[in-house]
Amino acid sequence: MKNKTMFLEFNGIPGSGKTTLSNRVIKDMKSKNYPIESYHKVIKKPTRKKLKDLLLYLLRIKLGSVKIGYLATMYLITNKKLNHENWLRVFSLVVLFDFYQKKGQDRGDEVILVDQGIVQQIISMLYESELIADKYVKRIICLAKKKNLGIYVVNVDLDINTSFERLVKRRGNISRIQKLNKADAIHTLTIQQNNFNKIREILNELEQESIDVNSKACIDETVQSIVNYIMRIQDR
Repeated sequence: MKNKTMFLEFNGIPGSGKTTLSNRVIKDMKSKNYPIESYHKVIKKPTRKKLKDLLLYLLRIKLGSVKIGYLATMYLITNKKLNHENWLRVFSLVVLFDFYQKKGQDRGDEVILVDQGIVQQIISMLYESELIADKYVKRIICLAKKKNLGIYVVNVDLDINTSFERLVKRRGNISRIQKLNKADAIHTLTIQQNNFNKIREILNELEQESIDVNSKACIDETVQSIVNYIMRIQDR
């Protein structure tokens, strides 16, 4: 891993504390002058408003990024979730994967934290539906491993009721779940957690390296465990 960009994906149900943890890790490591940043701060995403820039971007994407778009589309078809909203998520997944490939070519020692990564996008596509078929989940993860992109995973756990309570208090970035009544929100969070558990089993099966944390624990201790994880990987 030396002299290679590291991408750390944070996965967990809404309200579990992904963004809070990633922001704290960035703040902690930046205070020690470590090269670390949020994905959203370093990516230049093409927009539909600038059609020319969007078309030029699409013409320059790498072949592996096209393939993950195909795999994501097949994933939607097999899980019966092909709709307009998810088409946009497929595009976001292509942009993310393309960024991973191109940024990884820099061969720097930067760490980039992603709170809406590959697994998170896969879960978001299902939203409140049970994962039916995992064939294309496996193929997406296998493609990422084959490309040796330097992706590592932080599985963020928090019990569903506490996650819901956090969502109720959240202001600004309103999620779909916050618009539901409590019973429906708890039901949706339960389904998403079950889907995360299934995909984590796949991550383990495919030997995708990851770390499990629980954001209900002392946040300083949780942040330190993630920082230690990053340093162990970078010191290999």
